[in-house]
Amino acid sequence: MRCSPIRFIVIALCLAFFSATSQAQQLTEKSHNFERKNSIGVALGYGLNLHSADFPELPGVANCCTGFTGGSGTAPWFGLVYNIPPGDGFGVNLQLTYVDASADLIEEENIGPIGSVLGPQDGIVEHRLYSTTAMLEFRPTVTYTLFKSIPLTGFLGPAVGFLMTNDVQQEEAFTNPPDAAFDDGSRVRNQYEGEVPEGGSLYFGLATGLRYHTYLSKTLTLVPELSITAGMTSLSDGVDWTPNFVRGGLALMFTMPDPPPPPPQQPPPPPPVLAVDLDATVQTRSGTEVPEFRIVVEEIRQSELFPILPFIFFDQQSSDLSKTSQALLGQQDTRSFDETNLPNNTLDVYSHVLNIVGSRMLANPEANVTLTGHNNMTGEERNNTTLSRSRADAVESYLTDVWNIDPSRITVRARNYPREAPERESIEGQQEARRVEIESDTYAILAPVQWEDVQRKLITPNISFKPDVTSEAGVRTWNLLVTEGETELALFDGTGDMPAAIPWVIDTTAPPEAGSNLLAELEVQDNAGQTRRAEFEMPVGQEVRTREIVEEREGKRIDRFSLILFDFQKSTIGAENRRILEIVKNAITPRSRVTIYGFADRTGNPEYNRNLAMERCQSVQRALGGALANIPTTLEAVGSDRLLFDNDIPEGRNYCRTVQIVVETGLE
Repeated sequence: MRCSPIRFIVIALCLAFFSATSQAQQLTEKSHNFERKNSIGVALGYGLNLHSADFPELPGVANCCTGFTGGSGTAPWFGLVYNIPPGDGFGVNLQLTYVDASADLIEEENIGPIGSVLGPQDGIVEHRLYSTTAMLEFRPTVTYTLFKSIPLTGFLGPAVGFLMTNDVQQEEAFTNPPDAAFDDGSRVRNQYEGEVPEGGSLYFGLATGLRYHTYLSKTLTLVPELSITAGMTSLSDGVDWTPNFVRGGLALMFTMPDPPPPPPQQPPPPPPVLAVDLDATVQTRSGTEVPEFRIVVEEIRQSELFPILPFIFFDQQSSDLSKTSQALLGQQDTRSFDETNLPNNTLDVYSHVLNIVGSRMLANPEANVTLTGHNNMTGEERNNTTLSRSRADAVESYLTDVWNIDPSRITVRARNYPREAPERESIEGQQEARRVEIESDTYAILAPVQWEDVQRKLITPNISFKPDVTSEAGVRTWNLLVTEGETELALFDGTGDMPAAIPWVIDTTAPPEAGSNLLAELEVQDNAGQTRRAEFEMPVGQEVRTREIVEEREGKRIDRFSLILFDFQKSTIGAENRRILEIVKNAITPRSRVTIYGFADRTGNPEYNRNLAMERCQSVQRALGGALANIPTTLEAVGSDRLLFDNDIPEGRNYCRTVQIVVETGLE
């Protein structure tokens, strides 16, 4: 077991304490008038909880940490004090206190480079233990007056605590990269919440410190205290995990005064009793009582990936970019463009391809693009490479003029019919040939778009005020005012006896502000004309809950991927699409079942399209390789029997040349 720094400090203070004691015994007595009667009081303060640890995991709880070494936390403490004054310099001090000994133990580990949509990055995992520890501590100490003219005392003694709460919450979470996940697809694993395994019920330690006595009156003494407690026991019998404390506090001590003189003649009869008190309970909307008032903000998150079609299609004999389906922005609008806020629709995302490319080139200054313009080799477009060049120039101008991309990062080329397109004799082929193709030397420029939507819902609890009124003369009127600072939130009033409870349903459209304090003031007047008041103050907290929308059916999680776009009448998977398939591999676990659906556009006869769709399914199956080992896999060639998008437009046909991968994973 390691010896913590706190124990060394305690040993040093103990030696200093006994050294000062031996010197003080040589001083004359009665040089300072310390209290000579027993006193009782209350104490409160704030402490630094320093947990020393030396273990990789808790008994029976899985954890991949190389070792927890310690942690810290801060919390208030409060309790009762009974002091027996010194005799010959020595005295006894008894304290019974409630101590929050919680602390956070966090260790960070670099597990090496891992794959990400942003490229290989260092994988950073945090191993977290959140201790929730509270105890009732009894601390009997021996005190000694250190100096004859200074009211300073030292103390030393054991600390014995009964653990009222000894819980722990554990998790391991990826902190980098932002899209990293463990084998099960989640960013958090090895979660545990409950009692500390093999946890003890008693705590033992050695406490020492100093107190200074400030005499306010003959009966009241203010006593600041500074102490250090070194733990001697572990929170778990199975590991080395010891809490230590550094505390500062203040005690207000009351000394019984001398007996009063004989009472005077009997006073007149007292007025009728009128006593007023106020309490409150907090309830959730379901009626469950909770310990504090919290406004809950529920965040509902939904995300989806959309593939980028790097083609811009033009009208016949036109290079006018404004007549394409692209959504063109003004230069001032580029500052607020955010691809994650685009509509959750494939063709809507496609309409912003040029804005996505411009935004990503700003974020990746090392990236370059190549723009290749084409014509459809019919009519006036035949061999018209000047028109092909004009189309590519139009795209280049938009990127340089609107998005301020350096022209040196853009290469412009012109050619006639594209290498991959339907036959030029068909209307579809002619439409698809009138295009500019975008290529980049950086994957991030044409990587899939990650769409995310966050919806927030406000949930406020209800408050029930509990007045406690004793009135011998009977209640005439009463009123209860609830305020937040200078703002009045609610007012209740009435005549006669008060109700046992006053419910308050808070308006969610104008809730109290998080971090503020609610003040409830109750005023009661009785039939004898007496008025009494009571207050109840309640801090307003806030809690944010995040929930991810995931498709579930019959106890299974359903993940759908439609990220791969094929060239016309092709089933080969290029290098860029193989990187996209890594996203699919991360979603497959040993509990998964995979179905690959192949699609085609309407060009060609249905039977040919179904065969082509099956070849695309098989290409994806081969590319997934070992990820599908021992995984039930089904291939279904849909072809053009069901069209995913409008095939009257070229972008719709291109997005139909795809596969959809459905991963069904049983929930644990």
